[in-house]
Amino acid sequence: MSGTDLYKTTEPPLETHPSDAAWNNSRGSNPDQEALERFKIREICEGWGCHRDAAEWEKYRSMFHPDAYIATSWKQGPIEDFITASKEGFSAGSEFMYILHRIIGQTVDLQGDRAVSKMKVTITCRFTFENGVEMDNEADCRFFFMLEKRQGRWGVVFYTLLFDKDKMVPVSPGRTVDIPEDEVNKFPSGYRYLAWCESKIHQPPKMDLNAHGPERDVLYAKCKAWLEGKEVKPNLTGHDVVKY
Repeated sequence: MSGTDLYKTTEPPLETHPSDAAWNNSRGSNPDQEALERFKIREICEGWGCHRDAAEWEKYRSMFHPDAYIATSWKQGPIEDFITASKEGFSAGSEFMYILHRIIGQTVDLQGDRAVSKMKVTITCRFTFENGVEMDNEADCRFFFMLEKRQGRWGVVFYTLLFDKDKMVPVSPGRTVDIPEDEVNKFPSGYRYLAWCESKIHQPPKMDLNAHGPERDVLYAKCKAWLEGKEVKPNLTGHDVVKY
């Protein structure tokens, strides 16, 4: 990897811009009602960190429509499978990773009965290495929620994310782990340390979630298609079709 190109950031292609959607109060035909709808959506999406991190599974499940599909770095599949895997991760303790989320802010694009929410989040994952050395991976990323209003209720149908950058932080200063950069640099730049850590706990990371790779434009195009009422299928960040 070239040090100057690790975090290349450019404007998304104009053809992926949701030109017919309403966002904030600068657009739309009914600003007050649309603001209320955006608030409902934000409240739902913020439950990802608030409910999941506290193992409030019934509240967490209420965010999603029953057919929802989830794609994180460590798990992809139907929402029920993701909840089961999350429970197992908590039960595994230090043999897995202790995942928490800091929610920073979000935007909502609204178009009829469909919406896309992009939420800025820092994921913190605590890993325990040999001799009990604990280190946190902190990953700055963007969550993407594709929602639909069915029978008067908003719910998430698809979720995935893109990683901007990450780092490792020792929990106890002076107790660190030697991380081989030649191994780390085999993974996507936006989450290369997280991906390396996940590989060490035998959790193969999804490799197309880099905010600085071609998958960004693939995802943006699918977000626009979703808002326009078109069919969207996983893989959300790739051109291959995932059966689930």
